[in-house]
Amino acid sequence: MKVAFLASGPFAVPALDLLHAGGSEFELCGVVCRPGRPAGRGRKTRENPVKTRAQELGITCLTPPTVNSPEFCEELRSTGLDVLIVADYGELLREEVLSLPPLGAFNIHASILPSYRGAAPVVHALLNGEKETGVTLFRIERGLDSGPVVACLSTEIAAGETAGELEERLATLGARLLALQLPLLATGEASEESQDESCVTLAPKIRKADGLIEWDRPAPAVHDLVRAMSPWPLAHSFLSPAQGKPARVSILRSAPAQEAAGAGSRPPGTVCCVERDGFSVSCSSGSLQVLELQRDGKSAMDTASYLRGNPLEVGDCFNSSALEAR
Repeated sequence: MKVAFLASGPFAVPALDLLHAGGSEFELCGVVCRPGRPAGRGRKTRENPVKTRAQELGITCLTPPTVNSPEFCEELRSTGLDVLIVADYGELLREEVLSLPPLGAFNIHASILPSYRGAAPVVHALLNGEKETGVTLFRIERGLDSGPVVACLSTEIAAGETAGELEERLATLGARLLALQLPLLATGEASEESQDESCVTLAPKIRKADGLIEWDRPAPAVHDLVRAMSPWPLAHSFLSPAQGKPARVSILRSAPAQEAAGAGSRPPGTVCCVERDGFSVSCSSGSLQVLELQRDGKSAMDTASYLRGNPLEVGDCFNSSALEAR
C-alpha cells in the first residue's frame, strides 16, 4: 500500500517518522506540506516543522500553494498513492483531492471525536478543564472533522500540563494509532463508525487576544487558561506595582491555590501573598500561585528570580488593560 502524507505542523512530525521508517504493509510515496512563510523582523522564509524534518530525513517534500488545483491533483495522482493520510496540514481538501486515493483519505486529529472538532482541540480541552483526551483517526469527508471514526487512543491530562506539552504527547500517540491502523487499512479490515452529532463540541482557532486573563474567574479556570495558552499566545495581564513601572506580563506556569492569606478580602487581580520565592494573585474564588512569568522583551524566569529584580507588594494589581495599569 502506497501512502501519501499531507502535513505541516509539529503534531505531524512523529507520524512522518513512522511513515519514513516504512513497514511490510506500506511505503511512503510522497510528502506534501504548506509553503514556508515570512517570519521574524527580517521577514525571512521560515519552513514548517514537517518540511524541516523531511529535509533532515532526506525526503523530497512538495510545497504547492494549494493542493486543490487540477495541476497538483494530477501530480499527486502520479505518485500511485493508495491512501492519503493528513495531519495538521492547514488547508481544506476538496473532493478532487479526497477522491484520488482508492482506499480513501484519513486524518489524525488531536481529540476524541466528536469532541473538539476544529483547529485548536488541545487548547480548548485544557480551557474546559478536561481530565482526559486523545487522538482519533477518521475518514475525511466534506464536513469539519465529521467523517466516520476508524479508531481512537485516549490519555489522561496531567494537572499542570501545558498545551505544548500535551500536543507533543498526543503527536506521539497519533503516530502509534496510525501504526496500529495502517495494516488494517491495507487489508480493508479497518472498521468505521459514524460520529454522534448530538455530542459534537467545537474548537475554533485561537486568537492572540484570547490570552488576556480575566481575574474575576475562579482560580482553577485562570490556571487552565495559563496552561492552554502556552506556548502561544501566552496568558497575559498588565501589572501595576507600587515599585517600578507598569508592565505587560505573561504568566507561563501557575497553580491554583484555593486558600491564600488575604485572598478573600482583596479584589480579583490583586497580589494577596508575597514570599521570597513566589507570590499569589486573588481570583473570584481562591488565588493563583504564579510559578513562571515573563515581562515583554525579557526572558522567561521562575518567580523567585523575577522577584529579586522586580519586587512586588501585597496590594499590587494585575489589570485587564494597559490603561488600567497606569
